Amino acid sequence: MIVWGLNEPGECAMIVEETENGKEVGKVDYMTHTLFGVAIYGALKKTDMDVKTKWAFFGASVGSSVIPDIDIQWARAGADYLMSHRGITHSFLMVPVWAGMFSLLAWLFFRVKDRRLFWTAFAGVLLHIVSDWTNAWGTGLLEPFTSRRYAIGIIPNKGYVFWAMAAAIVPFLLLFRGEKQRTRLFRVFWGLAALYAGFQIAHSAYVYADLKNDGFDRVAIRADRYPGGLSYYAKKDLEVVEGRHEVGGANGVVREHRIDPVDVEALMLDPSARSLLLFAPFVVTQDLGDEIRVFDPRFSGRVSMLSVNIPKA
Repeated sequence: MIVWGLNEPGECAMIVEETENGKEVGKVDYMTHTLFGVAIYGALKKTDMDVKTKWAFFGASVGSSVIPDIDIQWARAGADYLMSHRGITHSFLMVPVWAGMFSLLAWLFFRVKDRRLFWTAFAGVLLHIVSDWTNAWGTGLLEPFTSRRYAIGIIPNKGYVFWAMAAAIVPFLLLFRGEKQRTRLFRVFWGLAALYAGFQIAHSAYVYADLKNDGFDRVAIRADRYPGGLSYYAKKDLEVVEGRHEVGGANGVVREHRIDPVDVEALMLDPSARSLLLFAPFVVTQDLGDEIRVFDPRFSGRVSMLSVNIPKA
């Protein structure tokens, strides 16, 4: 459960994570979405806004940035977490729906009617969906038309880099109290974030193109938590290779997987295998005799929900 304590919109925000049985309920990426929402609000021009209008924009900025993750409330209780989380709530189709909802809430709670509220919320939801798309866990961009998850893996799931940028700006926020000065600082944050994203895109594109030139027909990427390093997974015929590419560091293949041919249509009849096949860009299948093992090579079988063993019929 996330608990907020606020004095003024955007001035003092405290997030508390409650735990169950010693395990964290919240996720770091959820908190990064919250950071993005605060940064969206901070970057807005607010010199012409009264207090109610500021609260309306703060609510729209932060709320829209986290609302797609409302599905975590029912995904935790379901057996099929992969398909329950980042599904319809993360679809491009829902962007104007969520934005319209926050415009309506601003009117109901604050009696504020401003078309900029819709576009602020629109930006918050879209940023959430796109940022989830950029990490290895992906999202259901085209729900409900297809349940397939889309991921490009160029940004890590954990937002440490963005938090480092925010931490660097905090002292200046404490030093400069003027509205215009703070707005500029939040825009500096977005400028730094854009530079980081651009670097990740360029690095990933270089590795992707290099692997394609080597004849691999499928390529997946998983970025490190910090800039300059990534893991790649490339499929050619019945082989999947896992490798590393570090800017100015070690590069090359670190592991290989052999794919055993199986009946994919038969695998789709098993709910767990079907979810994994829809979730992963491609999978490794291994014939274990009495069972078929299917796993997402990006996690090398280290994550239990991304590796399933299916008894042979």
